[in-house]
Amino acid sequence: MSTVREIAEYAGVSKSTVSLVLNNKSGVSDEMRQTVLNAVDELNSLRTATLVPERTMIEHGSEVKSQTIMVLHPPVLRSSYVFGQVLQGIQSVAEMNKLQLRLVVNDPKASSQHVSHLYLTDDYLQPDGALMFGAQKHEPLLDKVVEQGIPCVVLGREVKRYDVSGIERDETRYAYQLTQHLIDLGHRSIVFAGGDQRYDFTHTRLLGYQLAMEDAGAPPKPEHICLGDGATATQTLLDANPDATAIIYVNDSYAQEGVSVLSERGLAIPDNIAIASFDNSEFAQTYDVPITSIAYDHYKEGQWAIKMLLEKIRYPFIDKSHLSFKGNLIVRASTDASQLS
Repeated sequence: MSTVREIAEYAGVSKSTVSLVLNNKSGVSDEMRQTVLNAVDELNSLRTATLVPERTMIEHGSEVKSQTIMVLHPPVLRSSYVFGQVLQGIQSVAEMNKLQLRLVVNDPKASSQHVSHLYLTDDYLQPDGALMFGAQKHEPLLDKVVEQGIPCVVLGREVKRYDVSGIERDETRYAYQLTQHLIDLGHRSIVFAGGDQRYDFTHTRLLGYQLAMEDAGAPPKPEHICLGDGATATQTLLDANPDATAIIYVNDSYAQEGVSVLSERGLAIPDNIAIASFDNSEFAQTYDVPITSIAYDHYKEGQWAIKMLLEKIRYPFIDKSHLSFKGNLIVRASTDASQLS
């Protein structure tokens, strides 16, 4: 049985709300009640489907060692909000199944003495499975994990071209949708700001923007796109495109860097310029002009990633599996002034 805290975190509600629902008390809307009940059912399903027997170790007699999962993450987290949400989801299922998590920096430049290599080459320390978050285009450690035959699940990128399981998002589709939202509002001079070329999501989100603009009869020129940090990209784009009426940021972290430039130049959002982004972080939700954003359920991505990994460990006949998460366009005042309270 899941705890009140687990249910509250999963459903995104308060513990008092969960308590009212579980005790069949009044004071909760029918919609909220159903949300909590659905969370209970899904958590019970996760607990049942992912429970993996612990393995017995011989070196200490009858001592039992829980299974170990290595979580590889980028050396630099441009969006700690996203990683935090994913990690909470991973942790929730790990606690249910008494798993040990090892957080390891995924640094392609790491020496052969780095702890990540030790975990992959020492038979005693080798994990039962690996989760790789935010994989880059060049992934020596992912190659090593595959070579060692360690079950692996990748998050945060397209994975079909890799010989591993993974959770992905149709980033191009949702970037197209976000751009189309601005086009439908009458914008034609839309620019694209921020991003690191090492990561797939930069390219897939940029592609969605480009396709939408092309379909609208306004294909973007090189000066309409600037990657790099949000502040510098914003400055460059505004200098090159003084007639720009909207900016799409590659994610909320870059948008947070860019809005200071807009403020310095006296550009009011959305009256002078509209902005939109990805990830629906706390910044997007709470900025003084809330920002239109594409939202993904990162918490559940983390939960399902470890569920997939445990299934792969439990059933070796599973080759690989891919799961695609939906995105949700949340329109706020940064593109629609009518949303201002």
